[in-house]
Amino acid sequence: MHFYPDPPPLNMINNTISYHKATSQDIETIVENRLKFAIELNGDQSEDAKENLKTLMRDYFTRSMPDNLCISFIAKSGDEIAGIGSVVFRETMGGFRNPTGKWGYIMNMYTIPKFRKQGICGRILEMLVEEGRALGVIAFELHATPQGEPVYLKGGFKIHDEPTLRKFFVPTVVNRLK
Repeated sequence: MHFYPDPPPLNMINNTISYHKATSQDIETIVENRLKFAIELNGDQSEDAKENLKTLMRDYFTRSMPDNLCISFIAKSGDEIAGIGSVVFRETMGGFRNPTGKWGYIMNMYTIPKFRKQGICGRILEMLVEEGRALGVIAFELHATPQGEPVYLKGGFKIHDEPTLRKFFVPTVVNRLK
């Protein structure tokens, strides 16, 4: 397990934030905090919907973490979770802007409200990009909330004008990819 100590921000003189790369032992922590983020973003959901999402997330992290298809970091203040973040890797056919076709999609960036505005998200972002770069990834993307956008701009991300189009299907039965 790698630990990344970070000097405390001025408003956290008595607390030190530590960072570590998540392992399979951390899946439940990531799932619980990703659920908090999803509820904060989309509003509360039924218990069935929350349990279903948690099951799917556990399955996803269990499958993707061992092969480094998804890497996550956790920030802690003592024993308390302060924030999380993940990067998911994919490879597509290359192009002129990204000849390798290797992409990192930053997601699950969530800081517990009382720890916000202290640089935690920015530090997790740096570590996720460092991990991706070490794996040969040269292009990263993400979707940002209005509150998070300044962090990503400060981290070197640019707003692009390429349209993003989506199509969703509403599942009647949850299908798990194997």
